This record gives sequence, C-alpha cells and structure tokens, in this order.
Amino acid sequence: MKFKFYDILTHLVPGFVFFILLLDHFDKSFSNDMIVPATAISFILGYFANTLSSWLEGVYYWTWGGKPSTKLLKGKDVWKVRFYEHEYVNALLRAESNSEDSSHDALFQIAMRNAALAGNTRVSDFNASYGFSRIILTTLIVSSIVLFISYPKELSVYIIAVPMMFVAWLRCKQRAYYYAREVLFTFIQSKNGTKPLD
Repeated sequence: MKFKFYDILTHLVPGFVFFILLLDHFDKSFSNDMIVPATAISFILGYFANTLSSWLEGVYYWTWGGKPSTKLLKGKDVWKVRFYEHEYVNALLRAESNSEDSSHDALFQIAMRNAALAGNTRVSDFNASYGFSRIILTTLIVSSIVLFISYPKELSVYIIAVPMMFVAWLRCKQRAYYYAREVLFTFIQSKNGTKPLD
C-alpha cells in the first residue's frame, strides 16, 4: 500500500486538531515526549474525521443547493467558478449515454469515467483539493461544536469559529465546483481534442 502526500495531510491535520482538543478536555499539555504517540493517534483520529466528512457530503450538497456537478450541467455556476459549455457537454454526454432520459448523476459518471481514462492529473489534483477542503470544513465544524460546549460563555470562541466555518464552507463549495468543472472540461477535451477556454 502506497500512501500519497494527500492521504497523510488529510489524516494528520484534522487528527492533530482533535488530539489537541482531547488534551484540552483532559487538562493535559503537549510535550516533546508525545510526538510519536501524538502522530499515531492523530492519524487514527484523522482517518475517522475523513470518514465523517465523506458521510456529511450529502449534507454539504444540501447546504449548497445541490450537487455541483448537477448544477453545472444545468447551467448554474457559483461565484468565481464559471462554466459556459453546459449545453454542449450535455449534448455530448447524452450522445455517449444513448439516452435522453439519463439523470445528471448518470451523465456525470460518464464524464468521470472518461476523465479517468484520459489520465488527466489535473482531475485528481482538483479532487484531492476538494477532499482536503471538505475535511477541513468538517474538522472546523466538529471542533467548533466541541469548543462551544466546552466554553459556552467565551465570546471570542464564537467570534473566531463562526467566520472560519463560513469561509471553510464557501471554499469547500468552490473546490467542489472546480473539481466538477475540470471533469467536464476533460470530457469535452477527450471528445474533440481541445479544451474550451474559460
């Protein structure tokens, strides 16, 4: 089994945040003697946090008004992420699916399969970036809830945590749109050999 930098980052960063929260909960302080066990514990905690972020993906889609892939295929984009080829890519995908009744999810699955076959590393990079943004958002939400419970009267906790959660939510949404757009661009490129300008 080969670990990628992305795997390590998405496990250690959130896991270490939760490890620090555990230390705070038990009134313990971090010391140099804890580096090795802290790394192992952080990785395990991060693994579960990553799983939770995957389970919450549907909730995030709901807060964003739907799946980014579906929204882009319907011609709706988000701030800073524009996609002008939705009619063209829909026509290509429907021709590929041999059905006019295919759902947007089914059409996007076709685009994803083609993107994987095309071997475009940008798609996997955008996917990793979205995954990392999603785990950061989940980590901020969970750790903020823990802090709100632990320090209910500390106004500074709310002043810092709430804006951070909003920024992480918005950034995660944008990263999801960037990923979906890159998949669709790659599909178009695989069909006509050129990538449209954005």
